[in-house]
Amino acid sequence: MRSFAKSFLYAFRGIGYQLAYERNFRIHCFAALTVLLLSGFYEFSSVEWALLILQICLVMGSESLNTAIEQTDNKITKEKSRHIRNAKDTAAAAVLIFAVGAVAIAYFLFWDLAVIAEILRFFSIWHRAVLLALYIALMLFFIFCKKTYKKEK
Repeated sequence: MRSFAKSFLYAFRGIGYQLAYERNFRIHCFAALTVLLLSGFYEFSSVEWALLILQICLVMGSESLNTAIEQTDNKITKEKSRHIRNAKDTAAAAVLIFAVGAVAIAYFLFWDLAVIAEILRFFSIWHRAVLLALYIALMLFFIFCKKTYKKEK
């Protein structure tokens, strides 16, 4: 049981590492959180919710695997190698493929002009607009701020 609990600890440590050091992971977190918040305006079926959550997990999981491959390759060698480059590029391509799929699914799930108009009306009230602006500002700071710590070598 102890090793089972430790496996969760290691997984959360990996998520923490990515939140601290991987900008693209933070971008995916912001996108996922935004999608989940906006989902409250829609009446999704169980299948639509499952599809949405599955796609978020696929993008986040592929980004995690991409980071793992990059970290491993960087530890193996700092020398230029077409094999290492191909491995990194292919891992990045996997993230791109899942992200493009996520955008396509988002289009089909979220493109409803009546609901979009409702969202715009909701945020047209000044205090909600301020909250939205604060949310966006915090997320942009979270994603793009220069960190005060150095990335591990």
